Amino acid sequence: MKRNFLLFSLAFLSASTYAQLNIQSGATFFIQGGATVTVQGDVTSNADIQGTGLLLLKGSSLQTVNMNGFSVQNVQIDNTNNIALAGSATIGTSLVFTNGKVQLNNFDLNLASAATLSGFDNTRYFVTNGTGRLVKNSLGVTPFVYPVGFDASSYNPLTVTQNGTVDNIGVRCLQRVFQNGTSGSAFVKEVVDASWAVTEAVAGGSNLAMTSSWNGTDELPGFNRNKTGISYYDGVGWDMTNAQTAAATGTGPYTISRSNISNLANGGIFAVGTRPVLITLQAAPRIYLQGAYVNTPIAGLMRDDLRALGVIPTSSPYDTISIFTNSGSGGGETVPSSIFSATGTGNDIVDWVWAQLHNPDGSIRATRAVLVERDGDVVDIDGTNTKIPFVNFAGEVAGNYYVSIRHRNHVGVRTASLLSLSRTSSSIYDFTSDASQALNSIQANLGGGRFALYGADGQANGSTRYTGPSAINDNFYLLTVTLGGNRTNTSLNGVYTRGDYNMNGSVRYTGPSAINDNFFLLTTVLGGNRTNTSITQPF
Repeated sequence: MKRNFLLFSLAFLSASTYAQLNIQSGATFFIQGGATVTVQGDVTSNADIQGTGLLLLKGSSLQTVNMNGFSVQNVQIDNTNNIALAGSATIGTSLVFTNGKVQLNNFDLNLASAATLSGFDNTRYFVTNGTGRLVKNSLGVTPFVYPVGFDASSYNPLTVTQNGTVDNIGVRCLQRVFQNGTSGSAFVKEVVDASWAVTEAVAGGSNLAMTSSWNGTDELPGFNRNKTGISYYDGVGWDMTNAQTAAATGTGPYTISRSNISNLANGGIFAVGTRPVLITLQAAPRIYLQGAYVNTPIAGLMRDDLRALGVIPTSSPYDTISIFTNSGSGGGETVPSSIFSATGTGNDIVDWVWAQLHNPDGSIRATRAVLVERDGDVVDIDGTNTKIPFVNFAGEVAGNYYVSIRHRNHVGVRTASLLSLSRTSSSIYDFTSDASQALNSIQANLGGGRFALYGADGQANGSTRYTGPSAINDNFYLLTVTLGGNRTNTSLNGVYTRGDYNMNGSVRYTGPSAINDNFFLLTTVLGGNRTNTSITQPF
């Protein structure tokens, strides 16, 4: 008998060690109960390895195992340099990890209905580095842990329970979370940097519960551990709503769960995160800001002085203004500095604005800090840090809503009527075309058939006033809060502040009208009336 070529009709092996194990088609290889066959090299089998004894894989370098779809009852992994599958295999009774990992490559490892896994942890697991899956046959109501990770340093196990029809459920862990499940650009923020592909042998009948696990090092920037969930790519997009999010449990690793999963179509791709994997709801408002439009050199385009000066922050300024309260998936919005690069077109950024989604009764349902371009388009940033031509009220479902736009020193506007918003498309709602586009027609007339949000609301309270108590007086905010009470010979340059009413990056109380914020407040906005005049948003 040669160690590298076994051809016989029946063998009862009680204790053997092999440099290589090669079982030819038609042969019978039997390990009797209580016995151990140790292999230090590669395994190739064209027949089932029979018997209840143990096949111990104990090499000192990477071992390749090719079972060609055949089965082995009991296997122990004890190789710190890992095992690599070169063909699919079935484990009949048990697989025990002692040391090392199993690289599935492009081959499935099937666990028979009664087979067990043990000994796995974050150093000993199945690396799903290709198309190969870990498949548990006849998965039922007993939770089963799929100890998987997409590479040798990332461990992201998935626990699955089948509360529907018993089925063979396969799992593999994928590197990254992609816009379209398995295609498109990878998300770069606000998700766990891994996803899971879950399959069923017989389509339909599943009712799965899942628990995903990850480490803090798997979390991409902006990930919100206190508001996350498992989302499914349903072929149109990611399906999770705000109502399905919750706080993760654990102290590292962390876990989150989801139940009542019946659809595994489109590759059965699942991911953990918040905004990028929330269901989308699109709105496309268009506005002008009076402060950025005054003294514009090009009709129809706002000035982008703040962008040109490089003072617009890369994170939402509304998180630090108490009157702006986050709802839905809003809060903590960030953009890369590249978003503020000059394009020389109407698509250059003017500033951050605040978008609100209102229920039909007027109550606020969701918020989002977004950006406005020189041409008035309000745009958002997706999970790939790419600018998109609409506001995404992520996590909200299609329906009829009001939409409002506010700004840190302008009086806001709300749509005059309900809008029918959907997950996949949006039509521009142009506030700039007529004052009546805003509720109660509260907009400033710019001339030339253009309208804008009234400016000079330094108090950010939805009203512009020149007199009255200090808490509601925008002249007080400009002179006292911003300029420290000095009416003359004082200016702040290169600043990003609510007291910069004409949005030129400088604050002045005196001087030529083009650079004088007091003139803008009193004359441009309030028409020269110092008393008993206020412009207030009606919502």
